[in-house]
Amino acid sequence: MEKSSKDNMKIWGIILAAGEGKRAGGGKLSRAIQGKPMLQCVVETAVHSGLDNILLVTGYERNLGEKIANQFSIKSYFNSDYPLGMSTSLKLGLSKVPFGISAVVVLLGDMPYIQRETLEAVIDLYKTTGGKIIIPVYNGRKGHPVLISCIYKDEIYNISGDMGAREIIKKHVDEVIYLETGDPGILQDIDY
Repeated sequence: MEKSSKDNMKIWGIILAAGEGKRAGGGKLSRAIQGKPMLQCVVETAVHSGLDNILLVTGYERNLGEKIANQFSIKSYFNSDYPLGMSTSLKLGLSKVPFGISAVVVLLGDMPYIQRETLEAVIDLYKTTGGKIIIPVYNGRKGHPVLISCIYKDEIYNISGDMGAREIIKKHVDEVIYLETGDPGILQDIDY
């Protein structure tokens, strides 16, 4: 029996967990949420979703990130350039995604309240529509995690600073599919 193109779509998750967390006084990824480090909540959501593989980009809290990555048997990569902004972590993560992967879902290590169902809905929407960029929305506000087709890989390598993929999204706004959710966690990063 021949596999459908939907079955051939491979989607990897990239968890960005390199920042210093300056707005929160530093070292926020280790702060407890429901009795465990915030970063662990994000990793657990990703691991229990429909992602084909997950990698974690560490930086300021490298030891914590590597410990959690080992605990969940996912690969972690240290970004020595993390002080230069989120774009350096995104580019490092993307450089570890092999050829043949269709898209990546970018998750932020300081967003522990995103529901697994939301992540799965983003993945499912990509598999059913082939959309190039998928952004979840709650009450009219855009949030995370964002799915980006690997066709934009070269463009992502050209971004800089603390923007993540925002510039790519602005440039290809006509390719964006917005997914309405009932999940306020897509907006809740922990800064204070």
